[in-house]
Amino acid sequence: MKKSSLLMLLLAVLAVVLPSPGYSAAYLRVVSWNLRHEGYSGETNYTGDANQIWQQFGSSSTSPNGCDVVLCQEVMYDTAASGIASALTSVSGVNWSYAVTAAIGRTTYKERYAVIYRTDNVSLLSSTVYNDTNDKFEREPQIVKVRHIATGEDYTFINWHTIFGTTAERQQEIADIVTVFNSVQNGSTADEDVILLGDHNADATSAWWANLKSTSYVSPAVTYKVNDLTTINSSGAYASAYDHFWMQTSYVTEYSSSGRDYVASPLNLYNNLSDHAPIWLKLYSSSDTD
Repeated sequence: MKKSSLLMLLLAVLAVVLPSPGYSAAYLRVVSWNLRHEGYSGETNYTGDANQIWQQFGSSSTSPNGCDVVLCQEVMYDTAASGIASALTSVSGVNWSYAVTAAIGRTTYKERYAVIYRTDNVSLLSSTVYNDTNDKFEREPQIVKVRHIATGEDYTFINWHTIFGTTAERQQEIADIVTVFNSVQNGSTADEDVILLGDHNADATSAWWANLKSTSYVSPAVTYKVNDLTTINSSGAYASAYDHFWMQTSYVTEYSSSGRDYVASPLNLYNNLSDHAPIWLKLYSSSDTD
């Protein structure tokens, strides 16, 4: 074989086995948080929110500081999202940006979803609202696509605050969320890393999730990664396991770890920030694996 041909063959092999140039192994650190009427009077402690997000990411007080992207539920005004982004920029020393939905809801009571992200680590590819043509959801989910700049990996998050309403209404929405998951998953063959998150007003072990967990409806299997008690009552006690991450682990191979964020004083958090503790997720990759 000629030397030139051998060199070309070697370069072709290296192109297959080595990561894309410019990419390096890194974690993407994600927070999901119901912020309790964020932006209403008395619910504008954006610096407190930023300190919790940036300084208490992880399950213990000794966890390293830092976060990359935050998916928020129960945001009442777009100014609340911008306020948290501005506070995070001040607290972290890096720039943060955001995208917030229009107000969503069937009645005069409406909420927004928001994604807030640090611009040095995350590119926002899109933020849309699920097209709920049959009006199955009180608050149709926000669909967020991001790229982890360090690795080139893309992720899609389904940010959803389930109706509380009646027991029957909650059960029906949770049964129907599989249609959203499948729609998003089937909508892009290039990105199979789809993660459902948010405040779901039900324990992840509830039989109500049977459709999402069943391979008869969605395949590969969808499983939950967080089911800690996250809601906090007025006495400062953890009460219900309502906040979760759901994913197909055979697709989201970047999954590393997850849990309930460290909270120094649940009563203090209840009185000053929210009646939900945030939950966190770490995704690890060295290149775009999709």
